[in-house]
Amino acid sequence: MAALPLVPAFAILVCVPLALRAVGPGDSTGRLLIAVYPVAAVAGILAIVLPSGIPSAAIALVWLAFTLLAALHGLSRAVGARSRIEELCVAVGFMYLAIGGGRFVLWRSGIAVMDFGEHVPLLTAIHFHYAGFASPILVGFVGREMRAAGTRLWSVYVVAASLVIVGPALVALGIAGVRSIEAPAAAILAAGTATVALLALATVQQRVRGLARGLLAASSAAAIVAMTLAALYAVGNPLGISAIGLEDMVRWHGSFNALGYVFCGLLGWNVRL
Repeated sequence: MAALPLVPAFAILVCVPLALRAVGPGDSTGRLLIAVYPVAAVAGILAIVLPSGIPSAAIALVWLAFTLLAALHGLSRAVGARSRIEELCVAVGFMYLAIGGGRFVLWRSGIAVMDFGEHVPLLTAIHFHYAGFASPILVGFVGREMRAAGTRLWSVYVVAASLVIVGPALVALGIAGVRSIEAPAAAILAAGTATVALLALATVQQRVRGLARGLLAASSAAAIVAMTLAALYAVGNPLGISAIGLEDMVRWHGSFNALGYVFCGLLGWNVRL
C-alpha cells in the first residue's frame, strides 16, 4: 500500500495528458482544459508530495477545479453525442473525472469519513481516474473504429459499452462500503471492459498497423487480465474463497490496469493519430 500515492500521480502526469491529446480539444471548454492542465497538474503533484492535511487539501482544490472543468467539457460532449454510444463513453469519462477530483481532495485532507478505512478515499480517487476517466475514453475509441469498420459485432459493443458507462459508479459504491453491490458491480464493469477488449482484438487490430497495433494489443490483453482479477476478488472475497488478498489485488490488478490497459491504450491511440 505504500506505493499507492504513485498511482494517482501517474494518472495526473501521464494518463490525463495522453487522454487530452488523443481526444482533442473539441470546443472552447476543451481548449481551456488543455491550456490550464499544466497548472492543475503541478498543484495535484504538490498536494501528493505534501503531508495530508488542510494545506495539502487546499492545493488539491486546484486539481478539483480542473476536473470540474473536465466534467463540464464532458457534458457538452454528451449533448453533442447524438445517440452515438462511443461518443457518450468519451463524454462520460470526462464527467467521471470530477468525482475522482473530489475524492482526491478528501484523501489529501486526511479527514476520516464515517467508519471507512484510511485507504478508501485514495482507492476511490484512483478508481475514477482510471476506470472512471481513462477506460470509457478507450472504450469510446474502440467504438469509433468498430463503427467505421461496419462490423456485425456492433450490438455486442453497445451492450458492453453500456456496462462500462454504469460500472464505475457501482464499483465506487462497493469500495465505499455498500457490500451488497460490490460483487455484482465488479462483475458488470469487468464483463463490459473485457468484452470491449476482446472486440478490439477481433476487429480494431485489423485496422491498425505498426507500433500502435502492438500497444493496443497489449492494452487489450492487460485489460482482460486486470478485469479477471477484479471479478475473482470481488466475487470470491465475500464468500471467503478469494485466492488473492487485498494488497496483492491492488498490486497486480493496479499494475495491469494502469500500466498495461490504460497507459498502453492511450499511448497506442496517440500513435494511431
